[in-house]
Amino acid sequence: MDASPSLSLLVPLPRPARGETARVHLGSSELVLEGVRGGHSLLWSDGRQARRYALGLGAAGHLTLQLRAPKLPVRIVPREVMSVVPNGRISGYVFVSLVPTLVWHDDDGHSHALVELFPNDLAAEWDEETGHSFESASPWCVRFPMRNGEPRAIVPIRLVNASGEVVSPANLPITLGDADLFERRGSIVVAPRRLVWLGEQFETQVRAAKTMRVGA
Repeated sequence: MDASPSLSLLVPLPRPARGETARVHLGSSELVLEGVRGGHSLLWSDGRQARRYALGLGAAGHLTLQLRAPKLPVRIVPREVMSVVPNGRISGYVFVSLVPTLVWHDDDGHSHALVELFPNDLAAEWDEETGHSFESASPWCVRFPMRNGEPRAIVPIRLVNASGEVVSPANLPITLGDADLFERRGSIVVAPRRLVWLGEQFETQVRAAKTMRVGA
């Protein structure tokens, strides 16, 4: 039975008084906000390394922790070797890591991103043809993945080979925006992507989110 906590795109984070703390767990990571003399201290730890931030907050307002999409395109490197014959197709799911972001909301209705907690598995890359992007490894799942509390989005993909040769893609191009993310069955998911290999590059088509069948 899946006992892992559900993911939410937005989690309220109470601002602790001096000497008190507020904690949020995201999979293997933990965020600890502590009220200290003259401000607040934020500690982010993933079990391997920790980052500390000093925050100065206004007298009126509140904090939230939001899961946001990477701002650059992501090239997903499948951990399995994939081969698709001419006119063949394959369907599955991959993961895209999200960026936990601490956001301050003031009483005037404005929101300000204070800290972006980039996951270690999003590696920045530069390519002369495509420019800046992130690269990240992911398993290729043939069934809808069980949730484990990690801050990542599940992306359904249908890969179609429209070329005349076998294709074994080294990476799968994924572009996400915050508006693409939605909550379903305790996970963060996006609308299905149809990647068509044309012989030199992929053409991406996005289906409407309402057509997605979770658990297929």
